[in-house]
Amino acid sequence: MKETFRFDSAKIFSEMSNQFLELHFVEFSNGIPYFEDLSDDDMKTDYFKRYDWKKSMKIIRNIYGEVLMAHSDGKAEPVALFEHRTLPEPKTENDCSSFNLVRYRRQFKKPGMLGVPVVFQIKVAGSVYHMYCTDEENRKVVKFKEGSAPTNVEENMKNIIFYQQYFDGTHSKFESAWASGWFLCTMETNMLHMFALKKPIREDEMIAVGLDDVP
Repeated sequence: MKETFRFDSAKIFSEMSNQFLELHFVEFSNGIPYFEDLSDDDMKTDYFKRYDWKKSMKIIRNIYGEVLMAHSDGKAEPVALFEHRTLPEPKTENDCSSFNLVRYRRQFKKPGMLGVPVVFQIKVAGSVYHMYCTDEENRKVVKFKEGSAPTNVEENMKNIIFYQQYFDGTHSKFESAWASGWFLCTMETNMLHMFALKKPIREDEMIAVGLDDVP
């Protein structure tokens, strides 16, 4: 019987450690399969290293086709909300719809595939910000802090990391590395559709995120 190689997992022998390493497929990069080593169960601390320095500019849409816009008055941190727009172009220099999805590699990891780690970065009102999760009044929220996505992300900084996973054939979903089981979502607040966090009980279309390339 002919043996078929599967890209979702593999095992190789390491002469350095004198043992087989369990590898799990993450993605293709320039036609080359990228695997993560999940063989060491004792590695309990997360550490992420930025590896893709090319810009991956995306327009983010929800299940309704609304475009995610970041707004700032130039003084406070931006606020992101979904809007009905035919063309996702900013009305003023204090608005922006182009998010840079900066990708990372997980250097030390717990067993199990979680997805591709990314950080959401955006430039609005002349400043660069990246998104993060935090607790606010007994609820988990998404906010922005000024500064570019860092080269290295330690365990205590992983609230800026989101694992990109498949939702269906056209949408993704993004799970927080800081709050396991919590996903970016569309949430209605005061008649507005905000970019928020949600812990769905089952598959929920409110956590579906569409990504369009910036023209």
